[in-house]
Amino acid sequence: MIFAVRFVEYFVIRMLLVLLACISIPIALRFGNAIGSILFALCRGLRMRTEDNIRQAFGNSLNPGQVEGLSRSTFQVLGRNVAEVASLSRRPFERLQVVNPEILREAYARGKGVVLVSAHMGCFSRMVAVPRLLGMKGAAIMKRQRNSMLLDWARVFLKRRFDLDVILKTDAVDQVQEHLKSGSLVGFFADQHPRTGGFPTQFFGRPVEVAPGPAIYAKRYHAPMVVLTCVSQPDGSHAVRCDGPVDPVGSLLDMTRRWMAIIEARIREHPEQWMWMHRRWR
Repeated sequence: MIFAVRFVEYFVIRMLLVLLACISIPIALRFGNAIGSILFALCRGLRMRTEDNIRQAFGNSLNPGQVEGLSRSTFQVLGRNVAEVASLSRRPFERLQVVNPEILREAYARGKGVVLVSAHMGCFSRMVAVPRLLGMKGAAIMKRQRNSMLLDWARVFLKRRFDLDVILKTDAVDQVQEHLKSGSLVGFFADQHPRTGGFPTQFFGRPVEVAPGPAIYAKRYHAPMVVLTCVSQPDGSHAVRCDGPVDPVGSLLDMTRRWMAIIEARIREHPEQWMWMHRRWR
């Protein structure tokens, strides 16, 4: 029974991606906006959590109407991510701009590997194209998914289309070491609350725990850290910004606080782009 449910889920998602890949970008983006608006209207609990997180971050600086508008925009960006995933197969580099690429090029040229720290911001799925666009080898860490068929398909697709390896979190200890020692990029999405605890710091003036992995690997293998964030526009263009590098000097806590401060600064510049719906403050 579980296999049948997973197969139907896999089939429906693959067919939706095929359909979106066949239509024009403007129509696909409108469809993505519609998905986001439907989720905003129907998922009351998720919407309430999103708006509560926004209030925690910005306090009384936003009125109720601004909080609701920011929440709605967040859902629409999330919906457009669906359309962007579909376009990766046919238009992976179209309307994709890398801002400050010299930062990443310099870090990569050191030959120590690069720890990329990213956030769930904008149509973040487009960031998988950055290493191939800049002529670099890379890998991304991904947690194991409930639907193994979708996971296997994603790993094969990313390797074939972008020469991007997918490292499962359960295999990270050995494989991250291998990639960094070979001089590759290794990407971490580390803006969410870590399941197993982390380093204490401040995020929007409130105490949070931050995943320790990026700083630990950077320090252990003397690899610079570069922060990547994506800002997506309604017309389908994307700007992936490089910040840093955060060199592996000082304590692990200090390194973590430095890259986390960069992510917060980028979110403050474009708050509608970040996924406010997860439980960041616990």
